[in-house]
Amino acid sequence: MIQFREPIDEKRRDELLDAIAKKIKQYGLAVPAIFFLEMNKPFSYIGGQAMHFFAPVVGVFFETFEDYAYFFDDRQNVELLIQRIEAIAMEEEEEKRQRKALKETSRKRKAEASMLDDALKMEPDGKAPDNGGN
Repeated sequence: MIQFREPIDEKRRDELLDAIAKKIKQYGLAVPAIFFLEMNKPFSYIGGQAMHFFAPVVGVFFETFEDYAYFFDDRQNVELLIQRIEAIAMEEEEEKRQRKALKETSRKRKAEASMLDDALKMEPDGKAPDNGGN
């Protein structure tokens, strides 16, 4: 007798959300993924049903295939996925801004240290020391 899997619970749904969103971030496809998901959100149920249709064959190769089919059955899950991708993209942008600010601060400190070294090398009258023609 054929046994059907139960629909996914919230914990499993969140695991799938994280897995999909992290893969999208890993490949740098946040914007195209959001665009694609928004555009095809009305068809998510049909896609989920098509995945259920192919699950007996594809499920042999991919154990979690039917979980993804249940995931895409609900349009709300697609909206949650879009929100998760946007949140991850915002976190990544914030990290980039922080790294840029840190780099700028480091560059300013180096410039200030260089100016201080030059000032310490100057003679009391404000002129740079003569290096003997070099």
